[in-house]
Amino acid sequence: MRRQIPRLVASVNALMRFFDLGSVSRWVLFAALIGIAAGLAGVGFEWMIHEAKDWMMHRPTGLQTEGLDAWDSRVWLVLAIPTAGGLLCGFLTQTFAPEAEGHGTDNVVKAFHRLRGHVRARVIFLKALTAAITIGSGGSAGKEGPVAQVGAGVGSTLADGLKLSHRDRRIFLLSGASAGIGAMFCAPLGGALFMPEVLYRKAEFEGEAIIPCIIASIFAYTTYTKLTGVEKSIPIDAETLGSLSFQPQHILLYLFLAGVCTLFGWLWVRSFYGIRDAFKAQRVVPPMLRPALGGLLLGLLAVVITPLAGADGIFHGGYGLISSAIGGSLAIDVLLVLAVAKILATSFSISSGGSGGVFAPSLAIGALLGAFVGQSAHALFPGLDVNPASFALVGMGGFFAGVAKVPIAAVIMVCEMTGSYALLAPLMLVSVIHMMLSKHWSLYEAQVPGLVNSPAHAGDFVVDVLADIKVADLLPETREPHCVHHFMTLRRVLDYVADAKESYFPVVNDDDYLVGIFSLTDLRRIYREHVVEDMVIVRDFMIEHVITAKMDDDLHVVLRRLSKNNINTIPIVEGEGSERRVLALLERNEIGRAYDRRLEELRNADSA
Repeated sequence: MRRQIPRLVASVNALMRFFDLGSVSRWVLFAALIGIAAGLAGVGFEWMIHEAKDWMMHRPTGLQTEGLDAWDSRVWLVLAIPTAGGLLCGFLTQTFAPEAEGHGTDNVVKAFHRLRGHVRARVIFLKALTAAITIGSGGSAGKEGPVAQVGAGVGSTLADGLKLSHRDRRIFLLSGASAGIGAMFCAPLGGALFMPEVLYRKAEFEGEAIIPCIIASIFAYTTYTKLTGVEKSIPIDAETLGSLSFQPQHILLYLFLAGVCTLFGWLWVRSFYGIRDAFKAQRVVPPMLRPALGGLLLGLLAVVITPLAGADGIFHGGYGLISSAIGGSLAIDVLLVLAVAKILATSFSISSGGSGGVFAPSLAIGALLGAFVGQSAHALFPGLDVNPASFALVGMGGFFAGVAKVPIAAVIMVCEMTGSYALLAPLMLVSVIHMMLSKHWSLYEAQVPGLVNSPAHAGDFVVDVLADIKVADLLPETREPHCVHHFMTLRRVLDYVADAKESYFPVVNDDDYLVGIFSLTDLRRIYREHVVEDMVIVRDFMIEHVITAKMDDDLHVVLRRLSKNNINTIPIVEGEGSERRVLALLERNEIGRAYDRRLEELRNADSA
C-alpha cells in the first residue's frame, strides 16, 4: 500500500496539471476524500457502539434506557459491567496508545498546536474501540471526542502518506475531525466550524482550515446519512417543534439561564479536571486500573440516584436525558440532581482514564439546566406563557458554547441537530453571555488564547516572536556602555568620543547613577565653540529624561519605546528612580538580529 501512495500522488498531480487546476481545486479533492473516509469511519464507529451497548449492557441487564428502573437483582450487574468496561479500556489504552484515553477533542487540539498535526495511525481504530467499550458498558461519555480523533487520524495519516508539509498536515487533521463530527451529529455546517473554532479560547478561527473543513464535513455527512438513514441526531416530535419560538418578554429569563449555565459550567470544568487530578495523584491504583475504579464509582452513583431518577439515568451519552428534558417529563427537583449527577458520572468515566467525548454529556447537562429554568419560570409566572422545551434547547447550546469556547459552532450545531432555527436569537444571547462570563476556564485544556499564542503560527507574527525574548537574553551581545561623568568638560568629552564607536553616551554622577544621556547629534551644535571647551560641562547639553529598559522587559516593549521616541539605542539599567545603574546599551539593530535568529529557529524546529 505504501508503494502505491507515491504513484497515486503523482497521478493526482499530473491530472491537476492536465486540467490546469490550482491549489484550491486540489484542496477540494483531498478534503472530499477525507470526508468520505471519515464518514465511513463514523458509520463503523456507530456500529461498534451499537454492538457494544447490545452485548455489554442491554442483553445482560435488559435495560433499554440510560438508568436503572428500580433496585433489583440487576444492581450487581450495574456495578460490575462499567467496572469491567473500564478495566478493558484501561488495558487497551495503556498497552497500545495512551493518547486514546480521555476526551478525544482535546487530543486533536493538542496535536494541532504541539505535535505538528501528527496522530498515530493506530489511534484511528483504538480510539473507536476503547470509546465504544466505555460507552457500551454504560460509561457517561459521548461520541464527539472519539469521532473527532478518529477523523483527525484519517486526515493526519493521509497527509503522512502524501508526504505533505506540517502546515498541510494540520489542515488535514482539522478537516478529518470536522468531517467526523459533522457526520456523526448530522450537522455539516456546525461540524465544519467546530474544529477551526475550538482551537482557541478567544473568538477566533483557524481561517485557512474553514473551506477544507466545510468540504470534508459535507462529504462525510452525505456518506454517513446515506448509509445509516439517520438525518437528525436529536429527533423532536412535530408538535414540540412547532411550539418553539422566541418571545421578547422572556429575555430576562434567558439572561438568568446564562448565569445558571456559567455557574454549572464552572462546576463542570472544575469537577472534570479535579477528579482527573485526584486519580493521577494517588499511587495505590495503577493507571491501567483507574478506569475500572471510575466505572465502579459510576455504577454506585447510578444505583444511588435510581429511586429519584428511575429510567432517566446517567449511563451512556445522555441523549435520553435530552429527550426527557425537552419533553418535560422530569420534575423540577430531579432536573438539578441529574445535572450534578451527570457531571460526576462523566468525570468518573473519562477523567479516570476512560475514553469518550464530553460533547453529548455537556448537551445533556445544558438541557437539564434549561428545562429547570423553563419549568420554574412556567410555575412561578404562568402569565408569561413560558415553553420549557425552548429553554431546554437553548440551555443545550448555551451551556456547551461557554464551556468549550465555541459560541458560533455550538449555536449552529444545536439548530442542525434539532432541525429548528426558531430559537437562534436566544441561543446566541445565552452563548455569548456564558462565553463572556467564563473566560477563565475551559473544558479543553489544550486550547490556547489566540492565533498568536499557537506554536502552529510561530513565526507568523512579529509581536509573538519579540514578546518571547527578554532583554536579559541579549545582554551578552549588547555593547558595553561608556559612561561619562556629568561634570566632564566639553574638551575632554570631544577627546573621549573621538575614539569611541558608539553614538549614545549615558551620563552618571559620583555614585555611578544614571542622570542623563547625550548623542553625537547633541554635540554638533557646539563642535566649533573652542573658546568654551573648558567652560561647558556635560550637564549643560545632556538630556535628563532618559528612556531605559530593564533586564526582564521583552523586546517587543523595547522596540515600541525606541520607535515612539525616535531613538536607536537604549540603556539597560538596574535599580529605580535616581539610583539606576547602566549595565549595557541595546541598539535597534541588535533587536532585528535577535528577531531574525529566533524566527529561523522556529522555522527550523517546525520543519525538523
